[in-house]
Amino acid sequence: MIQFKELLGLTGKHEKSLGKWADVFLPRASELANRIEEFVRSRPQLRIILENQPLGKLNRNWSNWHTLIFTAGMGEDFMTHVWMSGQAHVIHNVDHRHVSLAYNLARAFLHEVAITGLPVTEQPQAITAIDRAVDFSMLIETDAFVTFATQCELEVIQGISHQVRNPVSIIGGSARKLLKMHQGDDATREIAEVILSEAVRLERMAKNVNAYMDITQHQAMFHRAELSVLIARATEKILATSPVPASALKVFLSPEADVLSGDPLELCILFACLLENAFQYADQQNPNISVTSVPSTTKDGFAMITIINNGVSFDQDKMGQAFSPFHSSQPTATGFGLPMARVIASKYFGNITLAPLEGHGTRCVVTLPVYDAAKAEAARIGASEQPNG
Repeated sequence: MIQFKELLGLTGKHEKSLGKWADVFLPRASELANRIEEFVRSRPQLRIILENQPLGKLNRNWSNWHTLIFTAGMGEDFMTHVWMSGQAHVIHNVDHRHVSLAYNLARAFLHEVAITGLPVTEQPQAITAIDRAVDFSMLIETDAFVTFATQCELEVIQGISHQVRNPVSIIGGSARKLLKMHQGDDATREIAEVILSEAVRLERMAKNVNAYMDITQHQAMFHRAELSVLIARATEKILATSPVPASALKVFLSPEADVLSGDPLELCILFACLLENAFQYADQQNPNISVTSVPSTTKDGFAMITIINNGVSFDQDKMGQAFSPFHSSQPTATGFGLPMARVIASKYFGNITLAPLEGHGTRCVVTLPVYDAAKAEAARIGASEQPNG
């Protein structure tokens, strides 16, 4: 919300600039509310929702929105009001296009009041302030709508994942018992091993689904993260199960691009996913993997981290599939590594691309923000000066 306010210039005196015209606008609150209610009643889908709400609730909500703009400004009370409105639209399954249209009807109404009720010299300033207030409202409402809708979907997915894990564990345990009880029966052992293998894969997939959902829900946290430490931790995890020796990995980090900005835990997961692919698809007879980091030449303040492995070349025709959950060329894999890595990169305004190398091998390029100590301190001070909420 703070970023939205800054982008729209709603800081300091501009945040409450509409208050100076309160005597012109406040008497028109009920007129605005009536106009919005008339619009809602003209839409069959919205009218059904309205008729199942307490009498006058919609009218009061818009009257309160109008009043807050011209009395409290864009402060905490206003943001809370609009945020709760966005959540309510999800609960009542309101088409978000109708919500956007309602706000634009409110914008048009407030413009009319400004043009008919204010001196000509003050109209441009008032209309600009109105536009900022409406734009801010739409940003908050959309953010609440998307957040709450996504949260509902994630809870269903995580619930399914949780419910699957228990029976899968039981199936795996039963398969292990069969292996012990029928050590001399090759046919039974073969069937039990297949069941156990699939149970282990499904259990791992359930864990990955939960991890993926957690990452999508958590807000981005911009902290200092040393790239060398992230790579070392990710590599340590991979080497525990990979036949590729540690000596196959070479790391070259530019001093200008060796400290990233982000959540160290999430960035470690990102590099673990990418390096696991690099180790897995490297030439197993003569593996060669490298990680280099240099300042990006196309995006100021970002590092360009390149991971190269020899061996299997990436099929560029499958770029879309590679970053889709559940897709993998390995029969025992879950298909969540690259999708999870891309989600994390996107959270920090970065990106991941894959491309085949001439001959044999794959190049993976990651862009992530470089840590700026001065900006981090300024952001910390700015955040501490903001009101709670």
